[in-house]
Amino acid sequence: MDKRGFTLVELVVVMAVGAILLAIAVPGYAFLLNSSRLAAVTNDLVTTLHLARSEAIKRGTRVTVCMTANAGAAAPACDSTAKWHDGWLLFVDNGVQGVIDPGDALLYVQTRAPSAAHITSYNYARYISYLPNGRSQGSNNFPNGTIEVCVAGSRRDIIINKAGRPRLFSGTC
Repeated sequence: MDKRGFTLVELVVVMAVGAILLAIAVPGYAFLLNSSRLAAVTNDLVTTLHLARSEAIKRGTRVTVCMTANAGAAAPACDSTAKWHDGWLLFVDNGVQGVIDPGDALLYVQTRAPSAAHITSYNYARYISYLPNGRSQGSNNFPNGTIEVCVAGSRRDIIINKAGRPRLFSGTC
């Protein structure tokens, strides 16, 4: 008699081994997912800052990055009540400082960061401007500051020096 298939004991052993492997892998996957979110949000913001600085130097005029709560709107605007993780705008700032005026060119729109991300800024309460010489200037006229990005207890600080160049520092929230 030819017998094919698995016995109940073999099936239970395979299921137990699979459950153990899954229990080991899930926490590692969550850490990987959160690390990826942190890197993505930080990289998006640093890329925007680099673009703002280079556009200010290239165009010879002020270029600003501001917070917005309506990044998906047809005509998004800077919003001082928004948070950085709500989204941000990059624009040529020829009119009122930190405000998109009718003659200002919108260069980039970043929609809301993942819900797990929280972004806090120090010395850049409403916006960050770059002057034609590449120097940064916050809404309180200080040239340097820090933007803190937190995801699930991990933190990356974007530290902007007086010359307007960002660097990264890792820590915990």
